[in-house]
Amino acid sequence: MKLSNDKSLLLSRVCVWMFALILAALVVGAPWIWPFVLHRTGIVQLYVTVTYLSAVPAGVVLFCLHRLLASAAAADVFTDANVARLRAVSWCLAAAALVYAGGGFFDWYLFVLAAAAAFAALIVRVLKNVLAEAVELKRENDYTI
Repeated sequence: MKLSNDKSLLLSRVCVWMFALILAALVVGAPWIWPFVLHRTGIVQLYVTVTYLSAVPAGVVLFCLHRLLASAAAADVFTDANVARLRAVSWCLAAAALVYAGGGFFDWYLFVLAAAAAFAALIVRVLKNVLAEAVELKRENDYTI
């Protein structure tokens, strides 16, 4: 079972790094990528702007995921630091949802991204609350004889 967990952690870490590289490429290449991908000329600047506005929250999310996975690899999961990381992830997803919702007034497709980001923020927030309770239970059990 441990081998399977190690492989899963490795796969997750590789995916986080791949997404970080994709994010970096998208940030650098947004002015050239979006005109190639979008087949509507008047909307390119909106997508470039949304890309730049959501890049910082996306980068923070990837960094927090990297640190969460490092914590899991070290078998140090039930910590206040991980609760704070999940809190940061949920707030970054909420910020991205607001960016996408703002862009949705100009292109309705972005409302779909806003809904997905808001739903992901809710899921992460619930997981953060569960982890916070688990941390508190662990803390209480550590003081029990």
